[in-house]
Amino acid sequence: MKIAHVCFIGLIMAQPVWAQTDAPISAIDWLSQPGLTPLSEEPLVVGDPARGAELAEIDVIELDAPVERTYGLIPSKISGIPENFWTDLDPRMLRQILNTAPLSGLPAADDLLLRALLAETLGDEGVLNTRVQALIERGAVQAAYSLLGQSQIMSQESFTLFAETALLTGNVERMCRQLNLSRHLTEDEALKVYCQARAGSWNTAEVNYFALDTLGAFTPTLSALLAVDLDPELADSLGLPNVDPNQLTALEFQLRAGAGQPVPTQGLPLKFAPSDLSASSGWKTQVEAAERLGAVGSLPAAQLLERYKSGQPSASGGIWDRVTAVQNLDLTLADPIIDPSDALLAFWTIMRGQGLVAPLAHAWSPMLMKFDASRDGDDILFQMQVLSRSNAFDFEPTMTRLQRINPHILPENFDRLMAEFTQEMPATLPFRSANMLRAIGLIADGLEGNELAFIEALALFRAMGLTPIAQQLAMEFMILADMR
Repeated sequence: MKIAHVCFIGLIMAQPVWAQTDAPISAIDWLSQPGLTPLSEEPLVVGDPARGAELAEIDVIELDAPVERTYGLIPSKISGIPENFWTDLDPRMLRQILNTAPLSGLPAADDLLLRALLAETLGDEGVLNTRVQALIERGAVQAAYSLLGQSQIMSQESFTLFAETALLTGNVERMCRQLNLSRHLTEDEALKVYCQARAGSWNTAEVNYFALDTLGAFTPTLSALLAVDLDPELADSLGLPNVDPNQLTALEFQLRAGAGQPVPTQGLPLKFAPSDLSASSGWKTQVEAAERLGAVGSLPAAQLLERYKSGQPSASGGIWDRVTAVQNLDLTLADPIIDPSDALLAFWTIMRGQGLVAPLAHAWSPMLMKFDASRDGDDILFQMQVLSRSNAFDFEPTMTRLQRINPHILPENFDRLMAEFTQEMPATLPFRSANMLRAIGLIADGLEGNELAFIEALALFRAMGLTPIAQQLAMEFMILADMR
């Protein structure tokens, strides 16, 4: 067919989040974890046995009211997230807060947020879409696709997200089949033509392309890319402008790749990075993508480490120095007889500003914990051990040692922070999205230098009954606050 160019997500035993003692794990890893604590459910039949059974009160809703149901990839028995976690905020307010939430803070908080986004929880379509959007922004596009796939996807808003995740993950068959049957789900004419072609309706796609292009429905770039999609022989003469990272859509991203002009993802939003993890990408490209995703917890730590180990660097400088440092430390840690001090120092020096020390420490947790870090000269090893496994050490002596190692962190407010943990703190606040997101925002402020905001965040977690997480956050802050 000729088309004239018209125009241009290993098993680790886990406890409930309010009593967790294992290493902070990437939320995607939670999909393979055994159970935490079950959620209680109200029985349908209630009442005094002497009076006989009586039905529980029946809720009445308006027919046009948003319908709440359970969505999630992590069963509630595993996640420890309350079933009503996301229903305390208006969906529009929830979206506004999540849109301004930092992509990366401290590992324990990042893990908790991802776990909540993926957990089986109640919500209507608006809440589900907000959770999906937050996952997309963090690069967890496969999880976002799977989560949204649990709904019927009957609105334009839901389908827009579904199409984006389908294109970013290569799962276009179901999406296009649904669009071809229900074309009212989108006003994106380019996507409609694309999906007609995917279904093999080449003549229909070609007719619609020409008609719509004549009416000016496509930008010059999309027009040229769709022409190549319908007639690959035009690829040799295809000329495209530079990409605007803030305007690039998932469809254009895929069409450029299909036309033989893929867009490097390094300068693009995080949602495009997972495409570089495929075996068709070069090793350097895979490592760069893994680093970006690993830094926000959207890639399991073991997969991040595996990318570093999957080749031999042939150059030096930049990313290759990081690869070499990781590979050398990995080999050293594999033999507990070898003193890891030199390899640890090299790793620590090169990686401390990359946001990757904590996830790699988690990946190495079993090996790190085999070493004795009690000597004063083992400070780096000790900090790696603290990061590798949540609450692995007694809190007070650990904090005392961390203050000695990093006296420049919390120099005036360390005692105030510690005092926060010396008093009994009953769980007075519900563990719900508003309180958790406020605490995460305060952590971000703390990492920017507002130490009192960080202490307030710890108090919030404790008031929600999450003292073990508050303790882990305090220890992480003492290690990572000066690596930002």
